[in-house]
Amino acid sequence: MNQDVFDWLLLLVRWLHITVAVTWIGTSIFFMWLDRSFEFNEKSTSPGHVGDLWMVHGGGFYHVEKLLMGPTKVPERLHWFKWESYWTWMSGMILVGLVYYTGEGTMLLDSMVSDITFSKAIILSLFSVFGSWFFYDFLWERSFTKTTPILGHIMTLSWLTAMSYLLCHTLSGRAAYIHIGAMLGTWMTANVFMRIIPRQIKMVEASKKGEAVNLDWGKNAKNRSTHNTYFTLPVIFIMISNHFPQTYGHDYNWLILLIISAAGAAIREYFVVRLSNPRRSMISAIVGLSLITAVIIFTKTPSSSDAPVVQDIHEAPVVEPVAPVTTKVEATGPTVNVKGVVIFEGTPPQGKKLSLPAGCSQGGVKEAFSNEVLVHDGRLENVLVRISNGLEGKIFSDVPTDEVILDQRHCIYTPRVAAARVGQKVTFVNSDPIFHNVRSITNLNQKFNMAMPKKDQRETKVFSKPELFVQAKCSVHPWMNAYVAVMDHPYFSVTNTKGEFLIKDLPPGHYTIEAWHEIFGSQKQELTISGDGIVPTLTFTFKP
Repeated sequence: MNQDVFDWLLLLVRWLHITVAVTWIGTSIFFMWLDRSFEFNEKSTSPGHVGDLWMVHGGGFYHVEKLLMGPTKVPERLHWFKWESYWTWMSGMILVGLVYYTGEGTMLLDSMVSDITFSKAIILSLFSVFGSWFFYDFLWERSFTKTTPILGHIMTLSWLTAMSYLLCHTLSGRAAYIHIGAMLGTWMTANVFMRIIPRQIKMVEASKKGEAVNLDWGKNAKNRSTHNTYFTLPVIFIMISNHFPQTYGHDYNWLILLIISAAGAAIREYFVVRLSNPRRSMISAIVGLSLITAVIIFTKTPSSSDAPVVQDIHEAPVVEPVAPVTTKVEATGPTVNVKGVVIFEGTPPQGKKLSLPAGCSQGGVKEAFSNEVLVHDGRLENVLVRISNGLEGKIFSDVPTDEVILDQRHCIYTPRVAAARVGQKVTFVNSDPIFHNVRSITNLNQKFNMAMPKKDQRETKVFSKPELFVQAKCSVHPWMNAYVAVMDHPYFSVTNTKGEFLIKDLPPGHYTIEAWHEIFGSQKQELTISGDGIVPTLTFTFKP
């Protein structure tokens, strides 16, 4: 399918999904408000009277009365609230299929999260949506959850926790969040389709026949409807979360999802019991707001005295790194430039085929692939070649002033592998007209998660500690990954498109030189610089 047509299809289905979701959620919230607003009217002569309510809207008065089925005769015209729910679920599942089950898992999988295959990921995803319903429904149809609901709530929350953890450690962050939302949405719609409506039909049929209405049917339907209202705010959060990678792109994305879901349920509790139990409602509101505040603090990028604040270099000056007080290493003989090439033998594996949005267009390229392995005429690109041994005890203070650039272009990091010195500026650029972010995966340096919403936006970081490697990824587009080697010496190089590397001005000595590739691992060679200025051209050979 043409990508422009596909993007329009996504937009229209999303528009439909949001429209019908608004009608369903609005109806649910309205009826919950009605139920807690009815007041018993002693003057009412209607059989089965529960309460009534006068409202004003649109230039007129509305008089709504709630009647119990059984004593009340079924009216000829009866409106059922169900299609809002059904269309919300159907449009949502179509949208999930279009976004996550097409393009060979472009949006579903993240190689930095797990190595699960596309087919297994789909099976897990569908289980999370449909299999979870059978657990939830079986649980809440048991007698012990009806007599002791707290047990049902504990078991439901335990299931939600386990599924959140599993999906967030298996699928891409965005996919994990959306599938938890689809799971809750399926519970809500299946509650309507399989429990609420069928039991209300039984009640209506009994009323038509003049038979006694089983009140347990109504209680069960009301119980499932109450569940739905507490799922509402968590599901809405998940619907909008794909625009905010500080949530699903965080290291503890599963925990953030659970905390915000709990906050949403607590805030919903405030509105549900606000009139009937003001004290309880205030406690719920405080709990909800406290949880959200805790998440904001938890996800805030920590500040550090030795790590400059990330800045847009077009708008503010970049903080210059402070070089350590050292002396530059003096060579004991003539230095040499070590040259070499990295060869690949055999058939290189093809990258994962990508289904890119229109904003990632690569200018006439019909098919796009991920860039883990780039081989040109038998030469391997993006191999880090460095001196790994032989420089012990030496400190280098000559930090380059030029920037190392990692460009987000056509929804691919270019280059895939880069190297920078400790204290050197590393600038991330968004060259695409769409939203990206840069999330770091690091053990030694400061973590960060920067939004990159603007085309040509530039954000600069300085790493204060040597590390192999700081990984950079775009959580919005989970195939976008890059590696930054942070080096404490200048003797390194990354192979170009011809597989060539060049390590300049290496002084005499005995060294170990290492070549590393993210897929094929590393190789080492011993190298001796004797001081006569002669060094052979080195060759590393990788195979599948």
